[in-house]
Amino acid sequence: MRAILSACIGAALLAACTAAPSPWPPQMARCDKLYTTWMRYGQHPTYHHTGQRARAEIALEDCRAGRYDQGMSELEELMRRGRIPIPPPA
Repeated sequence: MRAILSACIGAALLAACTAAPSPWPPQMARCDKLYTTWMRYGQHPTYHHTGQRARAEIALEDCRAGRYDQGMSELEELMRRGRIPIPPPA
């Protein structure tokens, strides 16, 4: 009985570890692209804190929670305000 239980647990762990991760939805990939572009060209992270970094992180969290339109529009607004070119959709 103990051997069967061990085999079942081993098989379950193996299946869990070998499962392919689910791909990001296209909207999440777009959010990530906007966020990384803003972080690259946006304000310096330690100087002149205006709350924009927090807004960008909240927008990314909105995307992670499935609120893609809300998150992407906030990120695009931050980019427009910073005069950062918005990358075209893929």
